[in-house]
Amino acid sequence: MKRLLASSRILLTGASSGIGAALAVELAKEGADMVLLARREDRLRAVVEKIQREFSDYALENGVRKILAVTGDITDTETRQRAVQTAVEQLGGTETRQRAVQTAVEQLGGVDILINNAGVGATALIESTTGETFRRMMDVNYFALVELTQAALPFLKESAAAAERRTLKVRPMVVNLSSIVGLRGVPHYGAYGAAKFAVTGISETMRAEFSKHGIDVLLVCPGTTETEFFDVLLQSSSAPDMPVHHHVTAQYVAVRIVKAMKKGKNKIIPYAQAVILDYLNRFVPGFVDWLMKRYV
Repeated sequence: MKRLLASSRILLTGASSGIGAALAVELAKEGADMVLLARREDRLRAVVEKIQREFSDYALENGVRKILAVTGDITDTETRQRAVQTAVEQLGGTETRQRAVQTAVEQLGGVDILINNAGVGATALIESTTGETFRRMMDVNYFALVELTQAALPFLKESAAAAERRTLKVRPMVVNLSSIVGLRGVPHYGAYGAAKFAVTGISETMRAEFSKHGIDVLLVCPGTTETEFFDVLLQSSSAPDMPVHHHVTAQYVAVRIVKAMKKGKNKIIPYAQAVILDYLNRFVPGFVDWLMKRYV
């Protein structure tokens, strides 16, 4: 199904850098209304200002499209609620705003597309990974994603109902960012991979459960991408000695995500070598096991 992104109301997490920042720009090209959520206020504000400078629809004066920033830690319940509430009050219609006031944070409405992009990483052998790293990894990459999706779900349902009535042209969607290590375990990425495996699993379940509401779910599993990933690791005590391989840009991944959203795809792996690894793991897992042992 062809999805129109123009005028869609999108809540995007992890938007201050990397894939998230690139996605914000690509979605601006499509003419979406956006609420951007991230921890670093200065970086997030820079992304918003860049879009306002480069796209007249988002200009500060008389802009016909809206772009709003919410700063905070995605693992904080109040931050997640504030992000959804901003989408409701600023991007929703009058009826939605009135309902939001009446039902407070349980009915935070006004979201057509939720993109769960925020995440953190770590590289360490399991025996060296701290309990704090394991817990924080799950908090940011998995629990925050699930709880934000739960908060947005009532409004995704409303969007689906409006699409069914043909009063809204946007078919709702949840986009979850996993990783190639969320499809195949890799040495030194145990904590990160476990959290991303959880994202993969919950995404597949969401796809089945949300289908009855008319809500699509796209799972994105990037490979090595030029981002700040390795600069802001929670823990970095070791890393696999992998063969030299190229990196793709965050913009490349963002473009692939937007194309997949428009086409209504279920899953993409925007990295050629990761596609090969996934293929080998499905059809010759013993070979991949042998290969991975070499990188311990």
